[in-house]
Amino acid sequence: MAETTELRVYNTMTQQKEVFKPVVDCKVSMYVCGVTAYDLSHLGHARAAVCFDVLYRYLQHLGYEVTYVRNFTDVDNKIIRRANELGENPLTLSSRFCQEYLDDMTDLQCLTPTHQPRVSDHMEQIKDMITQVTFFHVASTCEVQRT
Repeated sequence: MAETTELRVYNTMTQQKEVFKPVVDCKVSMYVCGVTAYDLSHLGHARAAVCFDVLYRYLQHLGYEVTYVRNFTDVDNKIIRRANELGENPLTLSSRFCQEYLDDMTDLQCLTPTHQPRVSDHMEQIKDMITQVTFFHVASTCEVQRT
């Protein structure tokens, strides 16, 4: 770990710059929202990818073991709408645009994230999470109404 270099980041909770300290020594986890794959990439996609790629590389340069996760939203109303317009299967359409995005990011020389999960591969976990959040919201609403 490079001892002489410290990374300072803006903390939105405290509204000030602070020295970055990972939760687990020498390890950093980055989760970045990826694209909703219903069309070709645009400059906004490129900007986000390049910015997080620079952060990923810098954290590695500082000696951190970085787990970088960038998801693909491949199930969405926009995807279904576009697939219907083109007479195509929604997952086929989103898969094609996910690959186009990956090709574009390769052309920009962005490193590949550690993991690139797709929503379609995690539907059961997402449904379970929604159930838990809904239950928690209902339970905490009932708790609030009692007091």
